[in-house]
Amino acid sequence: MAPQDSCIRYRDSDLLFYEELLLEKHEAFTCLYLQTYRQCIPHVVKRGSDQEQAEDLLQECLAIFVSKIRDRSFVYQDETRITTYFQSIYINQWKKSLSVAARRGEVSLDSIADLDEDRDAFGNDLAENISQDYDEDERSWIFRKLDRAFQLLAEDCRKVLRWFYIEDRSLRDIAGELGMTEASATVKRFRCAKYLREKFHL
Repeated sequence: MAPQDSCIRYRDSDLLFYEELLLEKHEAFTCLYLQTYRQCIPHVVKRGSDQEQAEDLLQECLAIFVSKIRDRSFVYQDETRITTYFQSIYINQWKKSLSVAARRGEVSLDSIADLDEDRDAFGNDLAENISQDYDEDERSWIFRKLDRAFQLLAEDCRKVLRWFYIEDRSLRDIAGELGMTEASATVKRFRCAKYLREKFHL
């Protein structure tokens, strides 16, 4: 079977894909590699990353994902595509590598500020970075400023961001609450996060 044919059997069943990843079947991991390569590598290379470094990071993230599969910290859910979950791991690891490079002066902080299409800057990543990079007084000031910015948002935006980031609800669930499509809820989440960033920087 040609490598590009490895994904055919999983095209209509992410559950089968997950079950065969659990069994560590070669065909399933070949499919995972092919799909995530196509999703992740062009994404970060287009944003200035080196091709070789992007591919090295993919290998690291595959190792992380395999570990999560083996210890069952990743469990299949209907609303979460396996490749989407993997991509979130990859993007988070990539942004962490950029943060390290910025501290070393290898990339500018401005180049990181524009990379929020995948995970908004006011999600869990921001809270994690604040905890690591600032002392208690600085963290307190930042979170007070963030809370003030949050209160300036329209009620619907506050709901969307609270549901998505704090209550960890799916976009499908949020769309149902708002009476809109999942695609529209995704757009609204990005727009609301953008408004929050703008108000935070006032």
